[in-house]
Amino acid sequence: MPHCVIEYTKELETRININELMNATFESVASSGLFNNTAIKARAIAIDQYKSGLERNDYIHITVRILSGRTADQKKYLSETVMNGVKPFIGNTKCTTIEIVDMDKDSYAKHIGNP
Repeated sequence: MPHCVIEYTKELETRININELMNATFESVASSGLFNNTAIKARAIAIDQYKSGLERNDYIHITVRILSGRTADQKKYLSETVMNGVKPFIGNTKCTTIEIVDMDKDSYAKHIGNP
């Protein structure tokens, strides 16, 4: 934990390095000091079909899903840390947003299989 999910408009693949963006997201979350670095997961998902306002505008939306229990200040700090960490990798993307989402500890389930 946490899970970092980077959604981005597919055409950004021709303008920015998505792998670098994903690595920057991962490293930013790790540098926050709020999590065990071996438990951080990151993935990037290209969005091909979308509607954004009245025009087709590119965007990046990063959701960081964390187990509930962090303070509002910790979540704000995490959001700011991630934004600062990814800024060098977003190019001239129209809009970049960060969202910190609490996952309820009581309903979260996890299974780790044998290697």
